[in-house]
Amino acid sequence: MTIVPTLHFNTDGLDPAHAFAAWRDLMAPIIRVEQSERAAPPRGNLSCTILGDILASRMVFTPQRMIRDRRHAAVTPDHLTFMLYVSGGLTGEIAGCAVTQQRNRVMAADMGRELDARGARSSAIGLTVPRQLLADVDIERIPMFFDRERNRLLLARLYALYRHLPSTRVERAEEVAAELTGFVRRLLDGSSASDVLRGPELDASVVEMAERLIDLNLPSSKLSPEWLAERLGTSRTSLYRAFEQTGGVMHRVWEKRLEAIRTALEDPLETRSITRLASELGFKTLAHLSRSFRSRYGVAPREWRHTRVGYSALTFEKSPALAHDWYERLGQS
Repeated sequence: MTIVPTLHFNTDGLDPAHAFAAWRDLMAPIIRVEQSERAAPPRGNLSCTILGDILASRMVFTPQRMIRDRRHAAVTPDHLTFMLYVSGGLTGEIAGCAVTQQRNRVMAADMGRELDARGARSSAIGLTVPRQLLADVDIERIPMFFDRERNRLLLARLYALYRHLPSTRVERAEEVAAELTGFVRRLLDGSSASDVLRGPELDASVVEMAERLIDLNLPSSKLSPEWLAERLGTSRTSLYRAFEQTGGVMHRVWEKRLEAIRTALEDPLETRSITRLASELGFKTLAHLSRSFRSRYGVAPREWRHTRVGYSALTFEKSPALAHDWYERLGQS
């Protein structure tokens, strides 16, 4: 089974000057990276995955200034990037408008607009779509930030995408890209006869919507059948019946927590300790996580991280050339 190609770039092993230079060169087609006042030279790590004509990316980076001036914006490929900060954020100006992007708030970034912003220490995920794939959408009228419901749906879709990327097969790449692009068009097209917020693909089942809520609230102690039923506007009886085939509501919650832990341990850009992951994803103690993880996957969390990240490290890239080529050629196939 061949998995979709992913490039990993990591500056952690470089001295500050070389890390800054490598990060600056990697980001050059998108932004100019500069050192923030009273901050260390910026550095960052990036993973990017090509899915047909769209690009999924994940970044972690230290405080830095990010600039895209008029000349830079004019030669930037004609793309729209949906950027989600999992932690951290940025403040500054985009096309002369003051913006503040915070955690769990999706921003639609037109890469043809000028940018001058300062980013905090951050972890972010993004989805880049060529403008030509959104030809039926009035790009100029797309808000930089979305209303609560659309933001929630984009959050769920982006988080689900990044959970499934490590196991997405090459032969499914075009299908996944088409589905994501279709979702984005329906979400953005205010003139659509059938609003995506009421579309059949999002209202198909109680299970689908419940799992979206679970994904967005994995760390929370409030996750319970009662809380989910209230948020979904359904009865506990209906919720229990919907999850009968998967072992029950809370069984599915703990499955998803374990899946999130496993994905984090496989991620070469993930820097949180196993103890911190356990705490942040709803496990009472490290021992609780270790027992559950070994029961589900047959090995201890530490062993899983060692073997999987060691394999991922083999794909680290020394040159940004291929990533630049992927970005600039989006939508030209």
